[in-house]
Amino acid sequence: MNSPLKRSKAVDAALNNIDSDFVKALAEPARIQIMKQLILLGPSDVKTLSEQMPQDRSVISRHLALMEKAGILTASKEGRHVVYRVDGQGALQKSEQLLQSIRECLSLGCC
Repeated sequence: MNSPLKRSKAVDAALNNIDSDFVKALAEPARIQIMKQLILLGPSDVKTLSEQMPQDRSVISRHLALMEKAGILTASKEGRHVVYRVDGQGALQKSEQLLQSIRECLSLGCC
């Protein structure tokens, strides 16, 4: 990088690729526990998950919606229930994008 302005733009471009919804979804221990339960139990609805966790169903439901928006889970309507599944490919893709952004910053001499 020749100038500080070019370097700044390159850093901005690298950091703009970070999906903040994805990072936010992974930053909450309760959401990691939800992921763990979905991995152990397989596809589950809110009622099933709430039986395994200390949080109220409404809290779990909000976490699930945020995780779905972040691309970590998928949801499908099955009868009267919404069933959630871990979206392994989606989570992997977003994780790889995050790693790529960090690699790009490293290549610019950030640390």
